[in-house]
Amino acid sequence: MLVLEELGYIYSTKPKKFLGQHYLKDRSILQKLVDSLKLTGNEIILEIGAGHGELTFYLAQRSREVWAVEIDPASISVLRERFREFKNVNIIHGDILKFQSDVSFDIVVGNIPYYLSGILLGSLSERWNYKKAVFTIQKEVGRRLTACPGTKDYGVLTLAVCYNHKVKILFDIPKTCFYPVPKVDSVVIELERLEDKEIDKAFFMKVVRSAFSSRRKMLKNVLLDLGLEREDIVRILQEANIDPRRRGETLSLEEFLVLSGKIYEAIVSSKT
Repeated sequence: MLVLEELGYIYSTKPKKFLGQHYLKDRSILQKLVDSLKLTGNEIILEIGAGHGELTFYLAQRSREVWAVEIDPASISVLRERFREFKNVNIIHGDILKFQSDVSFDIVVGNIPYYLSGILLGSLSERWNYKKAVFTIQKEVGRRLTACPGTKDYGVLTLAVCYNHKVKILFDIPKTCFYPVPKVDSVVIELERLEDKEIDKAFFMKVVRSAFSSRRKMLKNVLLDLGLEREDIVRILQEANIDPRRRGETLSLEEFLVLSGKIYEAIVSSKT
């Protein structure tokens, strides 16, 4: 039995490395995280990876309803025991990547394991309806989400998230605030949901992935796998006021949006 004195309750299961389990044990950080959500008491919250309810406990007291999803059977047992008298906490045993719901969530929140961060963050807006998301993630992932064009951290994940989110780092969390202590520090990041752009995200991401498929190649060469001739690619880039000799990592979100729209129009025109 593991006792965390800071929280005043007992963990009956050992953290599982293969699930990336690191429990946030610092009460002041938990409180700071909840405060950053600016809850009014009327929110419906989806919590990803509830663990033993470290964050769930605070959320349940300051929101209308919490949907707590957890994949670990042992943790589910702890959650059901701990929240058996909470009428506003729905505990769901399952894989968050398979969790579906028609509920319109006000906030999605959670401590996201590194192995899940790419696939979950990159497809977040396609999974559920929500107004904003606040996640604890590895600092490295936070840098990737807020990276500027031309930097080494700027890439596919940056654009997948920024396509329809306003991204903001709220604060850092030292690794010593977790049990067991991870190898790196974390950050809390806020993703404010924005309206989808005019260009379909799936096609937008197809263009982005093509542009980043070989970071050292020029756009006029690397975009050929989209099914257009080189001269058409060059013409489209020039129409978008983008030098064909540039590399994908130098393009801003806005430039990718314009480029994707023009490529889509060209492909549709070629089929008519």
